Amino acid sequence: MNPTLKHIGLVALRWLLGGVFIFSGLVKCVDPIGTSVFVDKYLATYSLEALLPLSLTIAVSLAVVEMVMGIMLIIGVLKRYTTLAATLFLAIFTVITLLSATVLPIGDCGCFGDAVKLTPWQTFLKNLVLLPAAILLLRNIEAEKVAWRRTAIIMALALALPIGINLYSLRYLPLVDFMPYKLGVDLRTAVADERNNEGVQSILIFENSTTGEVVEFSAEDTSCWADPNLEYLDARTESIISEAGTFTDLRIYNRDGEDVTLDLLNKDGRVAWLCVNDSYMLTGLRLMYAQRLLEAYPPQAVVVLTTADVAYVSKLLRSDVYTIDAMTLRSVMRADVGVVVINDGVIEFKADIRDI
Repeated sequence: MNPTLKHIGLVALRWLLGGVFIFSGLVKCVDPIGTSVFVDKYLATYSLEALLPLSLTIAVSLAVVEMVMGIMLIIGVLKRYTTLAATLFLAIFTVITLLSATVLPIGDCGCFGDAVKLTPWQTFLKNLVLLPAAILLLRNIEAEKVAWRRTAIIMALALALPIGINLYSLRYLPLVDFMPYKLGVDLRTAVADERNNEGVQSILIFENSTTGEVVEFSAEDTSCWADPNLEYLDARTESIISEAGTFTDLRIYNRDGEDVTLDLLNKDGRVAWLCVNDSYMLTGLRLMYAQRLLEAYPPQAVVVLTTADVAYVSKLLRSDVYTIDAMTLRSVMRADVGVVVINDGVIEFKADIRDI
């Protein structure tokens, strides 16, 4: 092969690998909390629950490693060692994604965070393309003379960039919000449209006179009336929830367990959602600012949302508290305690409670 063409091809492969690693690391860096959720899924799937307290540390480390490898591949620093590390990295995750696609299904793999949704099979195929490219590049890299001062400076800068992005995103909010609950989204309209596509079904409740067991049937299932052992007790209706909706899991409940999501979204003007993801973090400055927010505005203008410890949060804030699914609340607000301002149903503002 022409040496010039070979050189161009190897540079192109190096840039391809570097670009993929930079993008993969960057989307993890801008949302480390979201990345840690994916890490939690993997740890739980592989029965490594003992490592769950380290999920955020693992997420940050993974993002930093990917970005550093990508930057060094693009610049061409320590090419042999960096390419070897990239090859091993791809080999390990090719096996993991194959397992995730077959015997240990996990759903969205999270390799590109929430920015690009890929299934394990799609990620496995991606790795099947990148892994041979990395091996080919590794086999053709020649020995290089290392300028250690220049290398040390580049490595320091390559480390500082992803670490800095992670620290900023952890202290404030993600630099880029990949969640459906980003600024400008009209939640009122979107949720109402999804709910209008939902329906209700009637549930018939019977008691088996032989076993005493209480059983339920859909009203469309007429077989229950043909069984002489079944005695009719009661009936109820329940919502048929669409599984495909973007905001299907946005369900806010009052103290009586009633779904009041649309009631809250239909409030006119600005309403602040005080989101408490972690009640144990509701201390110090967070607690002080949360109490100030509640004191500064009338009760109808502030809605307190949490996932658990309702009585504890209510006692601390001396306010009514609404409950919501934990994963959904983390999607709405990444901070442990934060504020989302809804103006006529539209998300207008988001911030950590310490920054308002």
